[in-house]
Amino acid sequence: MQINGIITEVIIFALLCICSVFDIRKKELPLMILITGFLAALGIETWHVCKGLETVSEIAESLLPGVFFLLLSFCTREKVGYGDGIMLIILGLFLGFFRCFLILCVGLIFLSGFALILMVFRKVGRNSRLPMVPFLAIGMGVSFFV
Repeated sequence: MQINGIITEVIIFALLCICSVFDIRKKELPLMILITGFLAALGIETWHVCKGLETVSEIAESLLPGVFFLLLSFCTREKVGYGDGIMLIILGLFLGFFRCFLILCVGLIFLSGFALILMVFRKVGRNSRLPMVPFLAIGMGVSFFV
């Protein structure tokens, strides 16, 4: 992996860790961090398109997991938060579709296991809200070594 790729990975992981703290404590993500991350990713992707490093269709594909989660948020009346969808859009823009999808799958597996353990010990109910971004951070950590 090139040095630019490693720096990007570290910045994205730091973004996920910072947002994880907010997601755990307040059950919401800071809008300014999400907007800043989205605008940075959009700017970098625009630069990549201008330089011919990526196509618009590749960028549109990278948005799919996040757009799916935004639609899921709307359809479930925010059982899944809009911030999670925006975070997935940012991850998709920075890392691409397959990497974002891998992070999402690993994160959902860990989140499901954690929720199951909490339900067995009766710490949460069926309609409890659990933070998702910390599990995306775990997914990113796992995907770094895959």
